[in-house]
This record gives sequence, structure tokens and C-alpha cells, in this order.
Amino acid sequence: MENNNELNSLTCQIKEHSNLKIIGFCIQENCTQKNKFACQECFFDIHSGHKLIKIEKLHELIQSKLKEYKSYEEEEKKNSELYNKYEKIQMNNIEQFRQKLTSELNEKINQYKEKILKKIKGINNNENKINMSIKNYEEFFVGNAAPVQRPDLVKLSDICYNIYSEKDPIIKNDNFDINKIKHLYEEYNRQAEEFLKNQYSIFLKYIRKNFLISKYGFEWCTKTYGGYDFFYELSNNNTKATKKSSQGTMTVLRSKEPIFDNCVYKLKFKIGLKNLGDYDVGIGTDKTGESCWLRTKESICMSNTGIINMDLNMDNSIKLRDKDIVELEINTKEGHKYFKGSINNKLVCLIDFDIRDIFIMAAMRNVGSYIELESYEILPVD
Repeated sequence: MENNNELNSLTCQIKEHSNLKIIGFCIQENCTQKNKFACQECFFDIHSGHKLIKIEKLHELIQSKLKEYKSYEEEEKKNSELYNKYEKIQMNNIEQFRQKLTSELNEKINQYKEKILKKIKGINNNENKINMSIKNYEEFFVGNAAPVQRPDLVKLSDICYNIYSEKDPIIKNDNFDINKIKHLYEEYNRQAEEFLKNQYSIFLKYIRKNFLISKYGFEWCTKTYGGYDFFYELSNNNTKATKKSSQGTMTVLRSKEPIFDNCVYKLKFKIGLKNLGDYDVGIGTDKTGESCWLRTKESICMSNTGIINMDLNMDNSIKLRDKDIVELEINTKEGHKYFKGSINNKLVCLIDFDIRDIFIMAAMRNVGSYIELESYEILPVD
């Protein structure tokens, strides 16, 4: 909203100009005056021969920019609110899904326990039935040990007759086999592992379908290397980095978070490469940063001079150019790690690697060069 007390009401602060109304603004590039505002006397005095614009035009320009900024700010606020709402909903869904899996897992474990206990109990019951007659005989004389007590000869007769009738009264419990018990446990362990594997697969499919991470999950950070200052300006929620100072000095730009194991990362960048200066984008370790570019033994990159794999040139014919769209796909599953690079929708490299503790990285030499994130996803892998 316009404010009449802004530019339209300014007066000249030069004493000799008698508080004349400001009517212009100097836009001369080589003007040495710190105060660029001009009254009608300034036109013929300190800003004589300079390029000026009317104060009304400057005011209109600023109001237009302000309106544009307010619109952008409102849009960013809405996007942020939507993202936070979406994140909260998805986190709640994942927690409910986790609780469901836990409940199913507990139920399955209880089923396994009941089966095992039933088997063991059955074995014990079989053992109790075996050699019962000989045990009864032993218990009878323990209970009738006193000399004055008259034993129940009828009961004793039954016990002795049962013993006499058995072909082999000393019966070994063949059912109680420790190897059978061991096999039983191994079988239930196998079933439990298979169940967990199936549940984990279900969980991964759910994540892939419902919780792909938006570009707001990615940020460049202001970490510096080699004693240099941070020569970049971050914008767009830290997803765009522009080289702002120290022309000719190349330094590494690093993602805020490391690349986690057992995931597939998919990133799309728009690059700005000014004046054909050196430019790298890829992956590397913190040690890579100390070398000030990504052409080291602990990094893989696409650059303005070709594809470079751990300090070895792979293809000098494929070079980054201004306004290229670069896509990276990074698989971090142990034993299956790879770096896949595309330029303008064309696959240019597929490299297996075994580097650990890595980050997304870029490096630029010339002021004005930039890298801007367009999309970002993380997918868990089986």
C-alpha cells in the first residue's frame, strides 16, 4: 500500500537549496555522490550532466516491486503452510502405519510362541505317560515306609501286575529329541524373518507412494573450506546458490545434510555457467571440499571439462554449458551404489562407487555462476 510520507514528500537536505522538494533520483553509474536524491537545484549542481529519473517513476517502480514481493511472500507463506500441513499428515500416517505393523508383528510372535509351547508341552506329556507304572511302584513304598502301617496289597497288586505285563518297563522317551527342538526353533525363526521381510516391503511401498520428499527437504549450507570465506549467496529457501564474490577463486558448495545409506536420491538442477569458468556438480566427501573443487579421489562430478570419476577423466566430450538442466540419481544401497548423471534429459554417465560419508556438492569459479534446485526426491530401497 502506498504511503504519502515516502518518496513524494522528501525535501533536499543541502543547506543552500532551501528544503526544495525532491523531484529526481540519480542513476548515473559513475556518480560519486552518496545521496542520489535531487531537487531542481541539484540538477544543475552536484548532479549536472547525470542521468536521472523522476521521483514519481522511482516511487512507482518501488511500489511495483513491493507489490510483487508481497505477492511472493504470501505465496511462500501458503506453500510453507501447505508443506507443514502435508508433512504433519504424512508423519501421522506413518506413525499409524508403524503401530499397525507393530501390532501385527506382536500378534504373529504370540502365535509362534503358542505353537512352540504347545509342541514342548506335548513332548512333556508324552514323557509323563512313559514309565508311569515303575514310578507308581517307587512312590507306593515311599508312602508306606512305616513298619506299623498295613500296605494296601490290592493297590500294590495292580502296580506289580502292570509292571509284569510290560515287555520293556524301562521305556526311553524317543520323542524328546534335542535336535527336533532345535529344528522347531529354526523353522519358526525362518517364518518370523520371512514375515518381517514382507512387512518391511509393504512399508517401503507405502513410503514410495505417499511420502516422496519435496525440494524443501534439500538445502545448501554455508560451510567453508580451506580458510576461504563463503563466496555464495543462498536464496529460495537455500535451494539456489549464486557465486557473489572472489572472481577466479574456486570453492566448494555443500549440501546441508549428508547422503544417507539405503536410499535413492533424485535431484534436478538448473545451472548458470558464466564466462566459461570452471564448474563442477556431483558428490564428494568433506575432504573433497579442502581441494576447492570436485576433481579429486573422493568425488564424482560432471563439469565444464567432462565427466570425472575419482580424479580420472572418463569422457571429455560431455561438458556442462550455461542453462543446462542436470539430473543426478544416487543409489546408496550397500553393494549396489551408483551415480547416474543426465544433461538435458540425456543420460551421460553411470558410475559404480564405494565412497562413504558423502554430500551433494558443487563448485564454481566465476562470479555470477549459480546452481538452482528444481526437484528433489528420496526413495528408500529394499
